[in-house]
Amino acid sequence: MKCYCCSGEAKRFGRFQNKNRTVQRYRCVVCGKTFSESQPLDHLRVSHDKVIEVVKLLTEGMGIRATSRLTGCHKRTVLEVLRVVGEKCDRLHDKLVRDVETGSLEIDELWSYVSRKQGRCEPGDTERGDQYTYLAVTSREKLIVSYHTGKRDYPNTEAFIADVEQRIAGRIQITTDGWQPYPEIIRRYLLPRLNYAVMQKIYGPQNPNDIDPNRRYSPPKCTGVRVDIIAGVPRKDRINTSFVERTNLTVRHFNKRFARLGLGWSRKLDNHKAAISLFVAVFNFCKVHNTLGTTPAHGAEITDGPWTIEKLIEEATTCGN
Repeated sequence: MKCYCCSGEAKRFGRFQNKNRTVQRYRCVVCGKTFSESQPLDHLRVSHDKVIEVVKLLTEGMGIRATSRLTGCHKRTVLEVLRVVGEKCDRLHDKLVRDVETGSLEIDELWSYVSRKQGRCEPGDTERGDQYTYLAVTSREKLIVSYHTGKRDYPNTEAFIADVEQRIAGRIQITTDGWQPYPEIIRRYLLPRLNYAVMQKIYGPQNPNDIDPNRRYSPPKCTGVRVDIIAGVPRKDRINTSFVERTNLTVRHFNKRFARLGLGWSRKLDNHKAAISLFVAVFNFCKVHNTLGTTPAHGAEITDGPWTIEKLIEEATTCGN
């Protein structure tokens, strides 16, 4: 064991028992610093069973305060569990979801906000206001191949597409909405192996004075769809964004932070990102998709079967360190 301070040799120096395990202590023979061995869940002072209970509630759409009341944990403990497990799940996804071979990929963005609405934010504030979660979902396996959260702008779009390019193997067909940076960026990163089409929904005009009170929160009526072929020769039966839009609905249903007209919005961007990483890991590895009969990760041959939450945390702890 090496000292974290001076990298000198460290010897065993007692041990103590916490709620989860016996933790070994060490002392450096060079500088005299004492420290503990690394622990699987980053010094969380809560039992492992309680961590699993918290994660299960959060991934079923419960808010932080509701989870705190049901588990008996302080809300700060719930947030710390979310942060630690979410970060480990992000590293697990980054390691396992690689070289995915699929027929077609659908890309879309999901709106939310952090701390306050965009109109109340200072110019240039990237941590608050509108935040978009970019999702890339395979049409066949329903696997979330890549995700990225940030402002809906050119740099974040480029970072997202660069990540997609690293995770997809072979030739790929992509369908996106009409967000303007997509064609240029996608062609730059994927053109040699790309079939690409843009599907843009066309909405009818809507006068604010003529809105039916029963439809005040509904989008305008869709009057048609325009399809533009951007690169390659995409198959017409695969030009579609329905699967990724259905995944957007699942995100909103199982993640309290995306619920509209409520109090569950994120107060900090880091917690928001951790919640998304946790959701994506559970969606890919644990939730059995009705049309597949298994999990998306199993359908994409990334795992050998559906995982439980316990298995997910174990794998994230082992793989994410």
